Amino acid sequence: MMVAANGRADPRELQALEDLQAFGRLGVPRTRFEALVHECLHEVGSGLAGSSWLHARDQAYVDRLLDAVADPQERLLVCRLAAAALTADGQVSWDERLVFDHALARWHVSRAMLTQAILHDGTPAAGRHARPLVAHPATG
Repeated sequence: MMVAANGRADPRELQALEDLQAFGRLGVPRTRFEALVHECLHEVGSGLAGSSWLHARDQAYVDRLLDAVADPQERLLVCRLAAAALTADGQVSWDERLVFDHALARWHVSRAMLTQAILHDGTPAAGRHARPLVAHPATG
């Protein structure tokens, strides 16, 4: 969902996930992940682009996806991987930040926890994908 939040799936985001071996770590083949991204784009992704908050319908959809991940360590891993994907194109759109911040809040993941997860990520490409999560000036 976080990859699709801005209404498109940027190839750099998928490459960042590939570099971090995200698909294997999440237990989801890349082709299945891409299919899920396209489902999210169809369901909500393009609808978020014009809003500054999650509408009830969108929030319910996002919450269903978030609630499917029950283990706290898996949630932290998803947040860590999402942070890499969201910053892969050099900017974080308002829509991406909206969904990402909602996930952090719903899962009770603090920025400090996320920073530690990034710093302690042992994958070979982790250092290349350890950029701070900042909003693009034009989008907030």
